[in-house]
Amino acid sequence: MNSFTYVLGHLLSLPGRALEAGRRAWPTDRRLRALADSPPARAARAAERQRIGRTVAALGAVAGVEHLLTRISDHCDRPQAFGIHAPGPQGRPALVCRMSASAYFATREDLAVLLPRIEAAGLAAWGSPDGRTGSPAYALRWQGAERAEDGWRLDPEGWRMTAPDLSSPGALLHWDLTDSAVLRPAPSWERIASRVRLSNEQTPPDADAAELLRTARADGRALVLQLDLRTDWRAACTYYTAGRGGPAWRGREHERRREQGRGREQGPDHGPGGEPGPGRERA
Repeated sequence: MNSFTYVLGHLLSLPGRALEAGRRAWPTDRRLRALADSPPARAARAAERQRIGRTVAALGAVAGVEHLLTRISDHCDRPQAFGIHAPGPQGRPALVCRMSASAYFATREDLAVLLPRIEAAGLAAWGSPDGRTGSPAYALRWQGAERAEDGWRLDPEGWRMTAPDLSSPGALLHWDLTDSAVLRPAPSWERIASRVRLSNEQTPPDADAAELLRTARADGRALVLQLDLRTDWRAACTYYTAGRGGPAWRGREHERRREQGRGREQGPDHGPGGEPGPGRERA
């Protein structure tokens, strides 16, 4: 009977032990927040913000282009919050930090005039990976292409042409936006939550997107452009990751065991820091 009780108790305790092991093995939210605010993470965050700021400023400096507003979302979380479940070449990280940004501009210029100016500004190496679309040259061909009865633009061989934009590994520029596309924050901030780090900012901070659009339309700046900043053709930039190693992963249990090990090495006659314990004197 005692053996049966022991086996039953052991089996019943297994789920709790597994949960406890998983809790200790994975950093807590508090440790992840500390890691997201560590000097390496802050440096990577500042560098990404500078890259975004330089690109936005460069487009705003193109003749005929006026900046309306910029929205930036900075999100640090566990990898599964971003849909990362499979380990990468160096294993699955404990923390992932990503930043996404969208900047909006208005112009009264015609695209045939504006696109060569944007290309000359050198914001990015525009063009899709296959080189067929995503460049100013393709956008200009689309502008002058014959329109079929069904509304599609056709290339000289009669093939349908996809709607143009300027694309590169680090940026995507598109236009002919509806007002709703500008008024709705991108990403949709209200649906994102994080217990680690989440920061949503708009520049200018007190700008009213609806009022900016009304003013732009009223004075003839009818064409609105959207610049999305990204990395490696992805919608957001992963600017910092932290692996399973290091203090953030090992946590308090590791520190407690390490302190116990130090105490055993120093022996019972020594207190913290190797100093003689209470009531003891150095030999």
